[in-house]
Amino acid sequence: MRFPTCVTVFLLLALGSCKSSKVADFKKSLDQSERRAFEIVVGKEGPGEKKLQCLEKEDYKGALKAVKQQSLEFDKLISHIRKLSADGIPKGKPLKTAYLEYYESLKELHAFDRKEIEQQEVLQTLKDNELKNGHNTLIVLAREKKKLFAAVYEKEALLHTAAEDFKTSNGF
Repeated sequence: MRFPTCVTVFLLLALGSCKSSKVADFKKSLDQSERRAFEIVVGKEGPGEKKLQCLEKEDYKGALKAVKQQSLEFDKLISHIRKLSADGIPKGKPLKTAYLEYYESLKELHAFDRKEIEQQEVLQTLKDNELKNGHNTLIVLAREKKKLFAAVYEKEALLHTAAEDFKTSNGF
């Protein structure tokens, strides 16, 4: 009579450890995504850093290439997260969605730099009234960018809430 009980307990433990392994792998993938996003935006050799270096040199074409590279890197990151399975993971789907929305808004924010860089390039060729109008356009772009920052902050707050719920639900 003891043998079937031991087998049942063993099977339940095995199933439980599979689930926690799945949760741990899911969390590890999301943590790696965070590190990758950091590298894309501010990493020493990342496209964000290359963009800034090009802008310091007034190399607008190089800066635009870096913005494009940054967008491609975000696309890869977002695609990776989309492929992650959150099935059977408590609070996994809301967390995955929050990460996707956050990185999509972050991508949109950094891709917006393209408009500013293009406008800065145009400013180099303008004089007098045209230059004043060009600066006004840059101000309008700054206001638009402020809205994108607000969207990123909102998505970041939602991500934080989803991450806390996930941690609580999964015992982290």
